[in-house]
Amino acid sequence: MTTAPCSSAAAAVGTAAVVAPYEEGGGTYPQAFARHGWRTVAVLPEHRLRPPAYRNATPPAGYGDTVVHRGLRQTVKSLRALGVSAVVAGGAGGIELAERIAWQLGLPGAHPASSPLRYDRGAQAARLARLGIPAPRGIRTARPADAVAWARSYPATGYLLAPAAAGTPVDAVECADEARINTAWPALWHAAARYSGSPHLVLSELPGRRRYTVDTVTRPGPDGRPEHVVTGLRADAPAGPCAPGGPPVRVLTRYTVRVLDALGVVCGPATVRLAYDDDTAGRGPLLVCALAAPVMTRADEAPRPAAGRHHRSVGVPDLWSPPAVPFFRGRP
Repeated sequence: MTTAPCSSAAAAVGTAAVVAPYEEGGGTYPQAFARHGWRTVAVLPEHRLRPPAYRNATPPAGYGDTVVHRGLRQTVKSLRALGVSAVVAGGAGGIELAERIAWQLGLPGAHPASSPLRYDRGAQAARLARLGIPAPRGIRTARPADAVAWARSYPATGYLLAPAAAGTPVDAVECADEARINTAWPALWHAAARYSGSPHLVLSELPGRRRYTVDTVTRPGPDGRPEHVVTGLRADAPAGPCAPGGPPVRVLTRYTVRVLDALGVVCGPATVRLAYDDDTAGRGPLLVCALAAPVMTRADEAPRPAAGRHHRSVGVPDLWSPPAVPFFRGRP
């Protein structure tokens, strides 16, 4: 376990640990926390514990301390010594470890045994189906033969092939038929393994082409139950601005709250991607993917179209507006 000292600890009102901040958007955390008087500690898994794409990544500048994670007991001990009272995932790859650390530190958070629900598309779809919440049908597998067999059993006008792990910088691919599934599989399989450490992909029926992103923050309510607050809602490319005939905001909000409850989000930030259009008539919004972090990569905005993509900048939303609590697992 290694740490780098910081002389500004006494001036901070709190210390937050940012877990695995080597993904897109991770470099904006120090500035976001500093605006509210918090200092930050980067928790970096050692090389062997990282997905291949991030083996040689270094932490972005601005963190007061760095803790190298080699084992949970040592990491928790170091963070206690640094006075850490809040934990946030630096990206998709940090969610599971962040929840384990928060649990060991006694901070508010979901049980780490259910962590896949908060970043894995396959686990999310299965959970929603069990609870009777509308979601695209699909299969989570590392074998293309299984995906093709599922597609034969569930004919659809189109399919979406994506990494099981949401938040990875790997484009989902629209597949019209079995041939396209087989063609797209190898590159997507290798990319998923490289960026998430898992070769599992999810093949699902193609959701609606109108895509929406809902940013939320969750905190304990007066009765102790999770209270979800929508902090942002926007239409994503290629849908463009909210078009006439789009769903009412309250419909998207109501569905998002049901999803967050189903996925066990009990505190902190989450980003939810939804689909909605005439293809989903009668079912309302459908979950594309959810991530228990305030950032998601551009690749998750929409499947790769035949030509061209519209990208928007990615950053950490400022969810600190009073009287809301900070957007992480911790004690203010």
